[in-house]
Amino acid sequence: MSYRSTVARQPAALRDTCTAITAEIAGKDLAALDKPVIGITGIGASYAAAVVGAGEFQRQGRRAIAIRACDIDAGQNLADALVGLSHRGRSVETVQAFRERPTATRFAITKDDESPLAEASDIHLKLNNGDDATPSSTGYTATLLALGMAIEKATGAPATDWAGIPAIAEETLALAAAKMDRLGKMFENRRAIDCVGAGSAFGTADEASLLIREASRIPAAAYDTRHYLHGPMESMDATTGVVVFGAEREIALAQNLKEIGCPVLLVTTADGIEDDGVLTVIKVPFSENRVAQGIIDIFVPQLLAATLSDAAGLTDTKFRYRQSDTKIGQPAAA
Repeated sequence: MSYRSTVARQPAALRDTCTAITAEIAGKDLAALDKPVIGITGIGASYAAAVVGAGEFQRQGRRAIAIRACDIDAGQNLADALVGLSHRGRSVETVQAFRERPTATRFAITKDDESPLAEASDIHLKLNNGDDATPSSTGYTATLLALGMAIEKATGAPATDWAGIPAIAEETLALAAAKMDRLGKMFENRRAIDCVGAGSAFGTADEASLLIREASRIPAAAYDTRHYLHGPMESMDATTGVVVFGAEREIALAQNLKEIGCPVLLVTTADGIEDDGVLTVIKVPFSENRVAQGIIDIFVPQLLAATLSDAAGLTDTKFRYRQSDTKIGQPAAA
């Protein structure tokens, strides 16, 4: 299945996953996750999702951090509960982290309940997002959906309307699609694209940068909003581009970039900001829940990555660098 067609399947994939996870968590005691320190780990897109999820745990008053799997040492007690994210459940580093932390409560979200990560976990939720493509689209958002629902049950937080997310997906994808001709012209052939956001939106920025790198092979990187102001933005100009997520300091940042002629896409929940010169604005629906907001926000860069991939003649092109040691059970490279 192609990347663009998989992005278009988001509403159905999210609807199916919401139904499956609602049934699953009804019979699970997720209060076991509500420990003094909660670590969320994963690789690649799953790590970006971990950053989004840690932000929602923090909003609920919990001490939660996103931890790169390579930073989990068997001799260090970094977290009392460990959440592992891996779509297929076969990422070597995440599975190893679970196996080396048997004293922590280990909770995994994967698509395969017989995967190595599921087998190494104490609690597991199985996704039902159907087929995914490269770069990941439905796998990423389905993982976030399951994580958001699990966080609410674990913490006893007020319920979010997760069943309403598929309809929001349709709305947001339509809003984004209406701007893609404009964005395609402005962001084509960039020498680099930065993605910027704060808190959970930093995770969204990380995933957006990964999508752009994978789909269009344009160098891209992610930065926290405040960090970005302290030097990294100095290299941006009319030959680059920036994707900004947020409704606070991010608005002034987007305007600063516009004034120096740098094409910028602002994904925001704020009212009253319009396209202006090289600034393109996509206003998306607002959610108090940071995981739900992360799902909503990522639809825009998913379509941007597909647009840039098409412009570069890379539509559905496979990865050039195939690895043989990143997934458990993966065949050796030829």
